[in-house]
Amino acid sequence: MITVIAQSARIARTISYALGADFEYNGYYANEKYFITWTYGHMVELSAPGMGRDFWLSNQSFPILPESFPLTHAPSQHASGRYMPDPQLAVIKHLLEKSRKVILATDPTERGDLMAGYLLRFLNFEGKVVRVALNDLMHETIKNAITYPSDNISGFADNLRQLELYDRMDWLTNLNINRAIAFSVGRNTYPVSRTSLPILHLVAEREKAIKEFSPKKSVIPTITVRDSDGGVFSFRCSDEWDDIPEDFNEAVKAGAPVEVVSIETEQVDTKSPKLLNIEELQKMAALHFGMDPLETYLIARGLYEKKRISFPGSSRAGLIRRDFDDFKKDVYPAMCNAKCFKSLMGDNYSPYYTTSAKSLYNRPHGIVLTAFPFVGLSDDERKIIYLVGRGMLATFQRSFRRNVTKVTLACGGYTFIAKYVKVVRTGWVRLFDDTIKSSRAVPNVEIGQSLTVESVGEIGRTTKQPVPMVDFTLLKTALSLHEPDCRENVVKDIRYLRSHGYLHRNLAGEYSLTEKGQSLAYVTRDMKIASADDIKFWDSAVYQAATDQLPESVFNDILHKYVTDVTNELLASHKLSKPMGVEEVCPKCGHGKMRIFGKIAKCNNPECGHYIHRQIQGVTLSSREIHNLLSIGSTSTIRGFIGADGKPFAGKVTLDDNHSPIVIQVSK
Repeated sequence: MITVIAQSARIARTISYALGADFEYNGYYANEKYFITWTYGHMVELSAPGMGRDFWLSNQSFPILPESFPLTHAPSQHASGRYMPDPQLAVIKHLLEKSRKVILATDPTERGDLMAGYLLRFLNFEGKVVRVALNDLMHETIKNAITYPSDNISGFADNLRQLELYDRMDWLTNLNINRAIAFSVGRNTYPVSRTSLPILHLVAEREKAIKEFSPKKSVIPTITVRDSDGGVFSFRCSDEWDDIPEDFNEAVKAGAPVEVVSIETEQVDTKSPKLLNIEELQKMAALHFGMDPLETYLIARGLYEKKRISFPGSSRAGLIRRDFDDFKKDVYPAMCNAKCFKSLMGDNYSPYYTTSAKSLYNRPHGIVLTAFPFVGLSDDERKIIYLVGRGMLATFQRSFRRNVTKVTLACGGYTFIAKYVKVVRTGWVRLFDDTIKSSRAVPNVEIGQSLTVESVGEIGRTTKQPVPMVDFTLLKTALSLHEPDCRENVVKDIRYLRSHGYLHRNLAGEYSLTEKGQSLAYVTRDMKIASADDIKFWDSAVYQAATDQLPESVFNDILHKYVTDVTNELLASHKLSKPMGVEEVCPKCGHGKMRIFGKIAKCNNPECGHYIHRQIQGVTLSSREIHNLLSIGSTSTIRGFIGADGKPFAGKVTLDDNHSPIVIQVSK
């Protein structure tokens, strides 16, 4: 038998219809060849050894850096108890024991790949595995994908390795920074995640910019000249000042000589945009309709399961030619009969298979319309259908072509520039802007020609006050923090900040920090964990480790140092816990002062930053013992240390060659 694993019960039912699996059982469908079952997404997750329910308060070691990452079942709302596995896990395990082959038809996303890989490993399946991408739920697509699956398991395995490294990094970082905050101010006071904190600070920085805004005025001088045909043309100075300098007024005035320095003309082609992916769809929905990005995804996901659009994924690979021909044959005629699309297309529109529509990997992910007519849809669903359709029409249209001529003049030692645009072909842009017009003719002048200033003027500019971030601007900026292939969870990060009470979104879609969000932003301001620059660094590092460009041992060393640094930075924050006791000279640099905090002593010299954990081998050193360690190099005898054999012993704490604490046993 072959087991097909879908992402949800609804999709599994659709697959069962397409494959003729008429027998319905508890948790799966079946026929003589296939078992068709489903997951609930997040059913298996990482777990470190020895981390039970009391881990947060019983274990005071920092940071936690386990050597292995076993899998465990995730908490499930379908289970009878909070810590019980999902009942569907038992169903899938039962089916896998009877199967020689598994076809993974879960969501064609990074998260879908990771969850499917974790599931098979947790259930110890050793048979053949095939990964298929059901980018739409039309019966013909399902039959072709399941019956004739492509053997792409090597690509799936490579992608899975990268996703596991990413998940492990997030798990390690989030666990340790949350425990550091919990031990400083209390559990669940400020639950945070590595990738959501920089987004919080984007909003904080915008609020600060609004509060501290002071308008600035500037002036750009202009001149007018006559060309050889007597036409008058205006040129702007390339410099901009708060006040025009006196020497400029003396050199540039009516009657002053002007020389034509250069005339540059180039043809500029703006290719048609690629098909929308979920991030672009969310941005467009927020920009045009003020829709919440999470709401947009849920609506798009619902339309996918209703067979109206293809999967709302994050890839923009495009369409193969065969799919475009199907679109032109089936979908396009229906679009021509829809008023919203007919008004966009006008009378001269014709679909054109552009390079923007091509898929290099024969695995189309761009969102497209798959079924008509528009019946039984809500207003919001119609909005999403409109945006997807408009994106398709733009993709299947020629480029926007224009000739741009730049004329440069020199007068009195200053440069003046003017650009003239002549539209050659409106192409796809006319779907978005029907007011595009060609500029007036280029002035009839030649390089080296002498002209005369007819008049001098100026253009005043005043900086505009920043406005609060809205769905579109926040999503666009947050997406730019990541590498293009690592943007799948940005909306989840924004949702995380909202659900934990850090961000508030009003009815106009404007974001602001709550009182709790302001407190967290104040605490983590200027900390490494809130740095936006680190996000792209780790996106790149994970990819290099997964593709063997960076040895995994080196990656782990870098990761462990990063986790240690951000954890210690939080533990040593005076905003979370006040320093205690007398400050001692740092044993490492000899200049800074070691400040004692709740769980750590850290040097206040930013060039050093040396730290000593107060918890060592089961004993938390008191401020007096830390004082003795730093001042005389050793503590008195302390009882209660736990040895490698699990037995207690007495010992003294001293400093090694790296100025880190070690325990010297003095008795059994």
